This record gives sequence, C-alpha cells and structure tokens, in this order.
Amino acid sequence: MLITRAEVFPIKIPKKTAFKVAYATRTACLGMLLKLTADDGRTGWGEAVPVAEITGEQRAEVFRALRDWLPGGLIGVDPFDREEIRLRLERDLANMPSARCAVDTALWDLRGQTLGRSVRELLGRAREVHQASMSMGIKGLAETVGEARNLLGRGFHDIKVKIGLDLENDVARVKALRRELGGNWRLYLDANQGYSPAEAIKLAEALSGEKVEFIEQPVKAADLDGLTEVTRRSPIPIAADEAVKDPASLVRIIERGAAHMINVKLMKCGGPSNAETLIRMAEAAGMKAMIGCMIESRVGITAGLNVALALANVHYIDLDGAFDLVDDVIATGGAQLADGRQFLAEGPGLGINVDEEKVKKYLDPDLN
Repeated sequence: MLITRAEVFPIKIPKKTAFKVAYATRTACLGMLLKLTADDGRTGWGEAVPVAEITGEQRAEVFRALRDWLPGGLIGVDPFDREEIRLRLERDLANMPSARCAVDTALWDLRGQTLGRSVRELLGRAREVHQASMSMGIKGLAETVGEARNLLGRGFHDIKVKIGLDLENDVARVKALRRELGGNWRLYLDANQGYSPAEAIKLAEALSGEKVEFIEQPVKAADLDGLTEVTRRSPIPIAADEAVKDPASLVRIIERGAAHMINVKLMKCGGPSNAETLIRMAEAAGMKAMIGCMIESRVGITAGLNVALALANVHYIDLDGAFDLVDDVIATGGAQLADGRQFLAEGPGLGINVDEEKVKKYLDPDLN
C-alpha cells in the first residue's frame, strides 16, 4: 500500500454557544481535516486543531505547512513505515504538534482499515465504553448551577468546571454546586493556567472538603517550580495539561513530582502514537492519565476516544469538543454518546464515514 494523494481542508464549524475559559472565548471549531488516499482506494482521515495558547501554533502557518509538506512528505510512502514517517514528522514539523496529529491519525485510520481492525484494537482494547464528561465555561454562579443541573439530568455523571479568572468567585461557584446538587457526581476543575501558585494553593485549601476530583493546570505551563509547589501542598490532586506536550516534558514533571496526573491531548502531543507513549510513561510513574481535546469535529474526538478505550491507564476523558457544534462532518460511525457514556461504532480504522459535502460546506474562506 502506498499513499497516492493527500488533501487538507481548513474548516470553520460554529458552536451553538460561546465557551469561555481563562485565556479566551471560543465560538467555533477552527480545524483542518486531512484526507489521505492510498493506491487501493482506501482513505484515511485526521484532524489538526492548533490553539496558540496550548499547542504554540498559528492556524494559518499550520495550514500552509501541511499543504506544502504533504506532497513530498507522504506521497509514495507506505503507511506501515511508522519509524520512517515518525522521523520525518519530527524533523519537518517539529513545532507543529497538531499538524503531526492530523498525519498520525490519518495513517492509523489507513492501517486499521487495511488490517480490518479499529485503532482501539490496534493500540490495546482495554475497554468498550468510558464515562463521559462535559465541560462548562466560566459563567455566573446561578448560571453555573443551572447548567450543571441540566447536565446531570441528561445523564452526565462527570462535569468539568472552568475556573481561573476570579478566585473568590470560583470558590463560591464550586461550593454552590455541591450545596445545590449534592456530592453524588464527579467534579473536575480546570484553571487553564489562570492562577499564581499562591492563589492555586489558596483555592485548593478552600475547596478541600468539596469532593473535587482534581484541579487541572492551575499555573502557567512554564512554571514547573510553581506547579511542583502547588502539587506538594494541595489537598486535591493536581493534573498537568499544558505543561505536558511530549515525552521530554513529562520526564521533567515526573522527576520533580510536579503533578499527580496528566491530561493528554492528541493535538498538543502529535497524535495517537505519542499519546500512547505519554500514557504508558505516566503509568510507569504511578500517575493516572486523562484524554482531553480542543474544540474539534467528531473526527478528532473519535481519534481521542480510540486511544482512551485502548489503554488501561486512561482513567478520565474530556472528549466533549464536538458536542456543541451546529453540525457534524461525519455521516456515520465514530464516537458515540448515550446515557452519559462514550463508545465507538464498529468499524476498522477510525470507523468513520466522512460527509465530504459537509466538509465543503464548512470550508473556511480565510484559509482557501
């Protein structure tokens, strides 16, 4: 099998509602879909969603890099030449992890289709379903409680609440959630680098009795000293997210004891292959892992769910990035949601059938 064609489609799919976090407010999925065609007619799909604050990339630069690299980088290449392709990607797209993610994902899709196995099966097949979680943006107290009540009524048992802009307000919102909605559900907090170390410690101490599952990336990603201090003093587990981008960064966190667990996003680590490496490294260090996402189409979400269901050390997932989009580029297959749980439709590779008319409908004119 050889790759004969590679195409990249920049897409812009609006969200139904705006999503506010500590560093930005998002109103759309701004991704890029990659389609690889092999000489036997099979097609593999991947997705890149660059986010400057997390992946360090600029979207226009990622689009141009993929468009210009693909003809020489992949045409005529066998998708099973994994090591050769890995070295090319790390050499040529070193500072573009979401671009590498799109390529790596599409290659796994092709391999799985060729072998008649899902990516989940090829990576490990640890489980069939996973408890889903839903993220809530930064909102007022009453709105936060009302949205969480609605989510619990819809069958979600795990809810992530975004924090990081106002310490006192964040404490009040969390306490109101527990006071109004009880403790029979799992609550995650995500500060998206919004606090100083002193503020993060104060927050953790104030919420020590509120059954918080973990606090994600409370301080700046580059502040490993601060993250280490927060982890040492916090009565609530601390998860590293933006601070974990590759194996080298995880080694530094493990050596320092800078976090209790990690959030692995395919977009910031370079795809399913590197995600597997990070999750297995964390397991060896006694750290739980979570699979997270950006605001992605269901192509990217399906890739993340394949990894999450494959590996036993993925204890949490945050794969809600497509839940609130106005439309879906997948016609059939892929990641599914029912009764607060996520699972995969049966099928080889990613197990998806992409609606290419929808892809054309949501092409971003700013990048075409």
